[in-house]
Amino acid sequence: MLNSSQSQHVNMLFSGAQPSTTDFSGKWKLNRSASQLNAEFSMAPFLITVTQEKNSLTAVRTSNFQGEEYVQTNTYSLDGKDSKNSGFQGAEVISQASWAAEGKSLEIKASMSTQNGGEMTINTTYKMEGNNLSIENKMAGSWGEIAETWVYDKE
Repeated sequence: MLNSSQSQHVNMLFSGAQPSTTDFSGKWKLNRSASQLNAEFSMAPFLITVTQEKNSLTAVRTSNFQGEEYVQTNTYSLDGKDSKNSGFQGAEVISQASWAAEGKSLEIKASMSTQNGGEMTINTTYKMEGNNLSIENKMAGSWGEIAETWVYDKE
């Protein structure tokens, strides 16, 4: 016999219902003291605006690099399709977004070709921690790996 949680899961599978998913929409400001940033160089945008719809999530990231402000807009498909966005120096970034089973976190796996003929991978996980947006970002390439956790306060 199934317990009530198992029964609900089986009912969702047969009814085609999806678990409710977290909505990350909002304008978010980086909380440097709560974040785990690379000491030498951080890729964390100081501001991120997220717009989320049923089948897409758009993240507008505002960063500062060497005294200049940069804005990057990425849109991700939430229905299993590949997404294509522009990355560093116009490189094409191909990504796939998928919800964790409980719908509380969103993982985006991306890859792009580098100028030296290699490949860089970027794994990003969005989740809420209390009232804060937490983004785990891991980038890896021929140069090594950078892993950071960015924590944002809602404006």
